[in-house]
Amino acid sequence: MDKTLFNLHDLVLLLIAFECLAVSVYIGFNRPKQSIPTTLLIAFFAVHAGIALNELVLWGSTFRYWVLEASPNFFFILDFTYWLDGPLLFLFIGAISRNHFRWQRWHAALAAPVLMFAVFIYFHFYALSFEQKYALIKDYTFADFNYVLVDFIAKMTRVVFAGLSVYYLHKAEPQVTQKFNVPQWLPKVLMAFTGILIWEMLLSMLKVYHSLYVLPNYDIVEYVGLASYYMQFALINAVLFMAASHFLSAGTIKPKPAEKEPVNMAIVEKLEATMKAEQPYLNQNLSFERLAEKLDIPVKELSNTINRYYEVNFYEFINNYRILEAKRLLEDPEQFDKSITDVFYDAGFNSKSVYNTLFKKRFNKTPSQYRKDFKQQLAKQTA
Repeated sequence: MDKTLFNLHDLVLLLIAFECLAVSVYIGFNRPKQSIPTTLLIAFFAVHAGIALNELVLWGSTFRYWVLEASPNFFFILDFTYWLDGPLLFLFIGAISRNHFRWQRWHAALAAPVLMFAVFIYFHFYALSFEQKYALIKDYTFADFNYVLVDFIAKMTRVVFAGLSVYYLHKAEPQVTQKFNVPQWLPKVLMAFTGILIWEMLLSMLKVYHSLYVLPNYDIVEYVGLASYYMQFALINAVLFMAASHFLSAGTIKPKPAEKEPVNMAIVEKLEATMKAEQPYLNQNLSFERLAEKLDIPVKELSNTINRYYEVNFYEFINNYRILEAKRLLEDPEQFDKSITDVFYDAGFNSKSVYNTLFKKRFNKTPSQYRKDFKQQLAKQTA
């Protein structure tokens, strides 16, 4: 864009950069030791701050001229950030959606586009004389066909990485995401972010078209670009609000807790033995008090043991057994004549919606689809 309608747009970019840097610094000071997901998240927000600053320097109504007076060599330094946020997002989602995530050699290949862009921008800009670089920036003539085409490739690459991230998060096993305390709103935020990236890719497509055929009204490019700033600003602030709510509800913003008392393993052994031998979870009306009475253990002590040892609440603990029982019944040929409703009642559930939701989260299939697939697998084995 060769102009900005109001300095308000520059302010929005500054706020985006400031908020992303603030989040990055905050997480950095409060990060768990040797946490790969946290390291990737810090880098992702830092890179996004760089993207906002790069937009401000390249297209801002005031800042670009301040930087240009200092030196044209400062331009495009932050352009590398467009090639980094996609891989960082992809790696972050991989780290929170898979157990035992580790750095692998092929991850280094994700940096290849950055190196290719470095070669391009060197010959396209940095290899030129000072006077040529100054003129290119001042007149916006740096944005020729070659530059806008490379920019389009960068934006398209970001969309691909974001799409893969959405896919992997959707396929993640619930127990893994629970381990990393992944908020339920993250998939929706990720899809919204992907939508913004698609919008920015369309903006790049318009620039490529303009460099070839000339748009009759270039203002549309300006408005599409400005809209992306405001969408990013809205999304970032929505994420900050939801993250604050998530941390407060999870009780994470509080003084460092005192060291927990050791778990009474005798209670754990008695609990597991009772669950295996007597299957109290099959009782649809099972309550915390009834289970404590059956075990002859005080309610508070049983609650603390389940919370500390299994890191789940009572209903999550019981429903885990019920889900496994439902799976066993669906795989039992002698139970094939039973309806799906009978199975969830026999497994101890008293709500079909809860049963379907938990089962699908656990196995990525509805109970009926699971039984159908199992029957097909069984038929192949016996054929």
